[in-house]
Amino acid sequence: MSKLAKYLISDLEDDWSKPSIKFFRSSGAYGYIVWLSIIDAYFEKREVTVEALVLEVEKYASRRTILNFIHKGVEAKFLNKIVSTRDKRKIFITPSEITFQDYKEWSKEFIKNVI
Repeated sequence: MSKLAKYLISDLEDDWSKPSIKFFRSSGAYGYIVWLSIIDAYFEKREVTVEALVLEVEKYASRRTILNFIHKGVEAKFLNKIVSTRDKRKIFITPSEITFQDYKEWSKEFIKNVI
């Protein structure tokens, strides 16, 4: 088995001590995609709205499921909701500091183990 495949299996099987990663992984494909989409937008300095996330992930879960997941992420302090100052109907989602730090540590470990 390849080094990457072995690492991915062990990474998914392990009980991660990082609470935000555990939260995003606990919801299958849609949680993982929400997490990576938010992180990607953050690094690319793009604003991502709740609506954009729903549209991106709707093939994996229903609109209501995704909205509930985002709401739980905000309550757990893994996500930040920011209402647009120009258009109060737009709500932007960003990773919290916890989520950002957990991702940085996870990605460092990931890269170290697959290269």
